[in-house]
Amino acid sequence: MKANHVMIDLETMGLLPGSAIVSIGAVVFDPRLNRVSNKNTFYMELDWESQERHQDPNTLHWWGSRAPIAKAALNGLEGLPEALTALSNWLPRDAKVWGNGATFDISMLEDAYRQQRLDIPWKFWNIRDCRTVKDMYESSRGGFNKKSGGNLHHALDDAIFQAQYICFMWSSIVKGEKQ
Repeated sequence: MKANHVMIDLETMGLLPGSAIVSIGAVVFDPRLNRVSNKNTFYMELDWESQERHQDPNTLHWWGSRAPIAKAALNGLEGLPEALTALSNWLPRDAKVWGNGATFDISMLEDAYRQQRLDIPWKFWNIRDCRTVKDMYESSRGGFNKKSGGNLHHALDDAIFQAQYICFMWSSIVKGEKQ
């Protein structure tokens, strides 16, 4: 698959752009062809405690109540600069990066790249938002029953699921426009 759309999901220690990043999950997909790669994925668990980034006590408490597979990411060993460099090297050329919300995953990563004095590996005009497509779908088709297909709050599982539902909604919207 030579797609350049990439769904990115983060697990973090807070909701602010400067929050510590626990894990990064990403998957290549092509919403036009309704395809999500099962091989071209990226996943790293980070040492969030050494990042010199915000750690919200309420979020730390929240993590304590998560499923064991989600909590396993809290034991990551990768440093933030190494993880960001690895993500940059993995991304397809001219990647269109997607996040679930215009101001969370991508904004958080951009803040981390700036903090580490690393180049942001995508162009600002290639940023996409799942919620916009979801709103378009719901306004034309009604509600969307969004149930996770994997382990909730596992960054790679969430990225794959989000890419799958974007493909589904995109396909439905496009098919509805053809007469």
